[in-house]
Amino acid sequence: MQHATLNTEEDMLVKAILEETPWEKLPKRLKLTLFSNEEYQKRFRVKEYCIKKRLKWSECAARNACRENDYYEELVRYLQKNLALFPYHLSENVCRVLRITPFRYYHGMLYDVMRNEQPYDSIPNFTAADVLRLTGIGRNEFIDIMNKCRAKKLMWKLNKSIVKEMLPTQPVDFRMEAWWIVCFVNLTTDEYRKLSEEEMAVISGGDGDSSDRLGKEGVNLVGEVDFEVLRSLYRRGLIYLDVPVYPDDHFQVSTLEGFVSNRNQQYEDPTEELLYAVFVASSEQTTVAELAQTLQANLEQLQSAVSLASRLGWAKKFLDPVSFLQDTGMPESPRSVGDDRQLSPFTSPSRLGASGPSDIDSVKSQAGLTRFAFMVDANLTSYLMMGSLSPGLKGHAVTLYEAGKLGDTSVAEMCEDLQQVEGTKMEGELQQFADHAFSLRHALECLRSQSADLEVEEEDAVDFSGFQLEPHSSVDSDDLFQSGQSFEPNTGVFEEGYSYASESGAETAETTVVMSHMVDTNAAAQLHTALSLTGRISSKENVQSYKPVSRVDVLRIESLQDLAPATMQRVLQRDYDVVVSMIPLPSPFVSSPDGLGPAHFGPPSRASISPWMKLLLYQTAGSGPVSVALIKGQRFRTLPSPLAGCAKALMWTWDGTGVNGVGGKFEGTLVEGNILLHCLNTLLKHNAVLVQPFPKTHLDSGGSGKPVTRNVPLPISESSDIRPSLIQAASELALETLGYIRLVQIPQIGESPPPHENKNSSFEWVPQSVEFGVPLFDTELCRRVCEGVIGSDLFTSKSLLKHRQGMHDLRRKLQEFIMDYRASGSKATSAYVVVGGVNADTRPLLHKGSSGLLNLNLVEEGTNNVPLPGVNLIFDGTSLEPLNVDRCLQGRLPARLVVAAIAATETLRATC
Repeated sequence: MQHATLNTEEDMLVKAILEETPWEKLPKRLKLTLFSNEEYQKRFRVKEYCIKKRLKWSECAARNACRENDYYEELVRYLQKNLALFPYHLSENVCRVLRITPFRYYHGMLYDVMRNEQPYDSIPNFTAADVLRLTGIGRNEFIDIMNKCRAKKLMWKLNKSIVKEMLPTQPVDFRMEAWWIVCFVNLTTDEYRKLSEEEMAVISGGDGDSSDRLGKEGVNLVGEVDFEVLRSLYRRGLIYLDVPVYPDDHFQVSTLEGFVSNRNQQYEDPTEELLYAVFVASSEQTTVAELAQTLQANLEQLQSAVSLASRLGWAKKFLDPVSFLQDTGMPESPRSVGDDRQLSPFTSPSRLGASGPSDIDSVKSQAGLTRFAFMVDANLTSYLMMGSLSPGLKGHAVTLYEAGKLGDTSVAEMCEDLQQVEGTKMEGELQQFADHAFSLRHALECLRSQSADLEVEEEDAVDFSGFQLEPHSSVDSDDLFQSGQSFEPNTGVFEEGYSYASESGAETAETTVVMSHMVDTNAAAQLHTALSLTGRISSKENVQSYKPVSRVDVLRIESLQDLAPATMQRVLQRDYDVVVSMIPLPSPFVSSPDGLGPAHFGPPSRASISPWMKLLLYQTAGSGPVSVALIKGQRFRTLPSPLAGCAKALMWTWDGTGVNGVGGKFEGTLVEGNILLHCLNTLLKHNAVLVQPFPKTHLDSGGSGKPVTRNVPLPISESSDIRPSLIQAASELALETLGYIRLVQIPQIGESPPPHENKNSSFEWVPQSVEFGVPLFDTELCRRVCEGVIGSDLFTSKSLLKHRQGMHDLRRKLQEFIMDYRASGSKATSAYVVVGGVNADTRPLLHKGSSGLLNLNLVEEGTNNVPLPGVNLIFDGTSLEPLNVDRCLQGRLPARLVVAAIAATETLRATC
């Protein structure tokens, strides 16, 4: 109670500081705590709060508690002590007035860290990246300096200050963008006298040429200053750089080059806290103001975060060159200078050139593209990093892990890197990492070739229905379309009549092609790749333009989950038309509860990756392996009859946890039959369990000792070789989606096998599970799934509407099924009936007429917990029935008491 009171008073004090409430208007309760006005105005109250928030002295209550210089000096000491980033948003005071440059700030920080012999990992990641950018000291350089100091032995122990001699004295050259602003510090008389003629002309204004406009007219752009003069002034600390960010600016997060994977910051920094949200939520289609609205963040703080990301080289600003520099006649303007070396290594010539379309035009041209988001987890990023396939691929993996997002441009580069290492053979677990990488390329290229609304006239459309992903196929657009040449689809030979013309200026490059109506499969694949590489292709006959059909971003699900649920939904609805998940994905819920937003090709709900989905599939298909579902809280003395005597068993828990053994969350945990009882009793303490027993004759005799399985890709094609009952079940469950059905081999019972199977065989294939999304663990299966996507046109507008309705119906059926068999469900309740007035014994009886629709709102799609079963169940291969296990329980605890306790616990949890 006392702790709650202190928190309330602290909140009141923070509110009073923010609102700058005078002492006279403070609540009496707060006055009793503070005792006096002097206490209220004390530094450790007002100033400390403002310093932690990095507030400007002129805009916060600290101006009533201390002087401006004292405030900023203490702020710098606080940040340096906590190894924080340089406060760039306060540069006007820190750099111009106090004359503390970022290099000097980090130089002192490194000196303190090394003198105290702190490890390099103690420097937070963003701070370490900025230190590397300005001083050139990274992990290896840091360790080298420390080793040299320790080599001095006694001298190092007596005088730690010798480390200062090994630190750099000037900042290293780093990249500056031409649109950055050059600002000047308050120069002393001696500094002014030591300026050269060129520097004097820049600062005071000379004869009026372009480079002299800085001091005279205030056009302080980096691109308008001579490189040597700029470098000389910066190294002497006479200028500082401002990275302006305005509400209507467009930015895109690029690769995190120079990122240092150290610990996260342990102190409060609003700018750094926003950076990760900016990484995953920013888009070139979105302005900074719209991004602030999406994140529900303060616009000024968000501008500071975006400015920092741009300063570190991790965010690219989209510019319009025409409006960037209006005066084209300036002699020293980079736009009129042909030698790019005058801009290197600071400025970026590509940002100033007038040839080609502007960045803003390129943003607008992408507005009509189909936008895909491919959802992955952190395990995939670790596979890409540990696979050691290529340096470029590792860089993209680091960006995906830290930023949580790879944009379409980076995805294209990653596909090229993956194509170069396709087919590489590894040893041991490295081959598993490589398989995931190769499958990722298949999935990304498949999505990049798809479109939901590609408007093409039927008579001129190229038939890509036979397109198949080739493991080593590649087409270079520059080789395919050469000036004055053409590509004959049926022969693969270039002929006259085709032209590739690139217009200069602001006009975009256009490829003019006359295509034959007869295109074979290989030529279609090559032309399709060329379409995505060259931008647009048009027919001379009807002047029809083709643009890149889709834009694909890769998102890491853990980064999305760091956002608030409502924010995550706003980001997905704003930026994407279709979301595709990989298999396995630990937390599949990305669709909005109201059904709006992008179409999601992945698990339709959390319950769909739980054992509930398996039981629903078995019941709908009328076939499946023998399965036993056991409720939570039981403890067995002996195994129930369906499980007794099995050689091995597969186990799944309702929350995905397992025991040591072969397999995982989605494949199931394979355990030996002689330890099955122990494993069950261990897991049933905390969760419900689904068990599938397998006799020794049902296991693979080839040496693996596992059940024999095979995977059938979804959507199921008409030529599929599976049983009609399973095809009918897939239709009833609306499985026209991405994924696969896993079949397991068991002794033949029930209907006759399909024609392709040996009728004399004693085994049959029955469904074991259904998984939603793109499987990356098996390259061949991933390729077949991608081919099925292309052949069935899953991403057309009509198919997307059908998919939405199908997933809605599947969620509804799964909810109804869960409501029947959960604790206090209709079928679970009717399964416990007292027979003959004997209360100590129960017999399960299934009531055929129960509706199971008590309250569907109880099965929340957004909750983390999936409802547990309320009755022991058995699927005997044809039907799902309750199972009486009373004789096997330790202590003969009636199962109905366990169910009642579980139901009471869930009710109590819901009301808390």
